[in-house]
Amino acid sequence: MKTQFKLIGFDLDGTLVNSLPDLALSVNSALAEFDLPQAPESLVLTWIGNGAPVLIARALDWVKAQTGRALSEAEVEEVKARFNHYYGENLCNVSHLYPNVKETLEALKAKGYTLAVVTNKPTRHVQPVLSAFGIDHLFSEMLGGQSLPAIKPHPAPLYYLCGKFGIEPRQLLFVGDSKNDILAAHAAGCAVVGLTYGYNYNIPISESNPDWVLDDFGQLLKML
Repeated sequence: MKTQFKLIGFDLDGTLVNSLPDLALSVNSALAEFDLPQAPESLVLTWIGNGAPVLIARALDWVKAQTGRALSEAEVEEVKARFNHYYGENLCNVSHLYPNVKETLEALKAKGYTLAVVTNKPTRHVQPVLSAFGIDHLFSEMLGGQSLPAIKPHPAPLYYLCGKFGIEPRQLLFVGDSKNDILAAHAAGCAVVGLTYGYNYNIPISESNPDWVLDDFGQLLKML
């Protein structure tokens, strides 16, 4: 390797996997059980990025704005539980890897980089999703929303990787599609790539000032 980087961390949803269709299906299935309106995928996209509890909170805020109906705390918890049930059943029904992801990850692994996933997705869903696409074996660490006390944009997950693998922050490159990824990397002192094709609340990723902006996952190989 000719670069300073020894470890490359990756976000999951919107970076490696287009999971929006299954997330939207699961949100709407949970809402339907309570006779609540169905949200279009384009709107669900803007709710992704801060973990499942925030996703559902944003969905229910939208429901309240649409209908005036505010759910009780017990009902909110039930909606969350039903979402988790449906998403567990629909992890990879219509989700798919973005172009060039698997080939690029394999090439990076072959070049000697240590690879890790850092996502706010519920921890129990992370390995099954990666396994479904045949890429779980490429990662030396897989951190989800419940793996550590703090999630992105907090830098704790990246500090954890540095400690576990004995590297300095400057030796860790992070790759993501959301401002949460950029904020976490900057706070940890890590370089970061922003991908233009993912989920960033419909805001151009360049506005978060990543060190590099890439349109295609495969461009990582040229960059490095």
